[in-house]
Amino acid sequence: MEKPKVAVIGGGISGLVCVFKLLELKEQNKKDFEVLLFEKEMRLGGTIETLEKDGFTLERGPDSFISEKPWGVELCNKLGIQNEIIGTRNENRKSFIVRRKKLIPLPEGFYLVAPTQMKAFLRTPLFSFPGKLRMMMEPMVPRNSSDADESVACFLRRRFGNEALERVGQPMLAGIYTGDPETLSMTATMPRFRELEKKYGSVLKGLLQAAENKSEKLKEAGGPRYSLFLSFKRGMETLTRALAARLPQGTARLGAGIKEISRDKFSGPWRIVLATGQISVADAVCLTTSARSAAGFLNNTSQSLSKKLGFITYESVATVNLAYRRDPITHTLDGFGFVVPRTEESVLVACSFSSQKYDFRAPEGAVLLRAFVGGAFGREFFNRDDGELLDKVKKELAELLGIKAEPLFTVLRRYPDSMVQYRVGHLELVKEIENEVVKCPGLFLTGSSYRGVGIPDCIADAERTAARILDYLNRL
Repeated sequence: MEKPKVAVIGGGISGLVCVFKLLELKEQNKKDFEVLLFEKEMRLGGTIETLEKDGFTLERGPDSFISEKPWGVELCNKLGIQNEIIGTRNENRKSFIVRRKKLIPLPEGFYLVAPTQMKAFLRTPLFSFPGKLRMMMEPMVPRNSSDADESVACFLRRRFGNEALERVGQPMLAGIYTGDPETLSMTATMPRFRELEKKYGSVLKGLLQAAENKSEKLKEAGGPRYSLFLSFKRGMETLTRALAARLPQGTARLGAGIKEISRDKFSGPWRIVLATGQISVADAVCLTTSARSAAGFLNNTSQSLSKKLGFITYESVATVNLAYRRDPITHTLDGFGFVVPRTEESVLVACSFSSQKYDFRAPEGAVLLRAFVGGAFGREFFNRDDGELLDKVKKELAELLGIKAEPLFTVLRRYPDSMVQYRVGHLELVKEIENEVVKCPGLFLTGSSYRGVGIPDCIADAERTAARILDYLNRL
């Protein structure tokens, strides 16, 4: 009897973790099956991509993962790369908001839009007096008793006021999702705030109560909670390289773009048609690509599933790494970076001071910055040609940071339709997608399109999916 085959489509973090977990479960359960990984590019890792150039370590994609969700650190321990992990630099643990073309520090104790340290909040020039008064009235706002989803903008405006939304909420969310808070789902993107409102009747009351309750792990509710961010000495690709190194020879097929995935019968094997026309057969297929790509692959298999997958939308983003000598920059760069409200009408969504955030990112006497362009409010800028886009980015950074010289070099990377948008009703849509997947035995979906965009979320979901695949194989 021929041993079962599993095909994993997509060699980003989700695909690599799914294969790694399947191989681990195979050994633990003494189950004999074959695993193949198909990746359209000629490299593994997806958007996790580190470049070393002239003594600088550049991240083209994600630059960190958080320790609060343990799955990333746990995976590093399994891979034996835990000693490569680094935390953020203690002396620079703050962020800035652009306000009237100037960088204003986010007040200490700020938890997204919720002030938890009144003295610092009252002193900040980031908000007007009426705006501060409105935010302080949040505990008096009646709780929303409905379980229905609402937009992030609706929630923040209702509880903290429009000024809090426009000056902090929108740019902070744009820095994570590059999305429009008027359409982003509160339950999918900020469930913590919803839980606090439900439990305590107020976000501020909930945060202050939780800070006194060690079991809630909010003892230091300090805005972005900078100490939670982790990376690696030689960049984020340390993680994906370690995963790729664990794959047995012949497991990964690079340059293997997929055209279609189908099956002849309800209980028959899955047929994976490659862009080259080659056909591979598998008993189980796990799609770790974007929902948009998955929709295209499955259109002839299940039009209803394909249609629902197509409802998940994406925004495009470009990253620009810029290397400078330190001397010509007049700003102190005493933070991790800044975000830009859309009201500033800037080409920039955000900028990370990469070499101030982590060690091992730039040589002595040099600075590495990373700018973000595009998203829901920057589509026009994303579509500009390279030269025009770079000139605009350099000009705005020079004005904001007092840069008096050209960069030593720049590295531009575009990611079209790469940032998934968890729109209002996203969790309900995912349930509908799951119900359709059940009608396709042997088909599995994982990745950032569904249950979390962060690296630890992707790791956890990929591991759970691998366990479900093994359970399916055991029932064949």
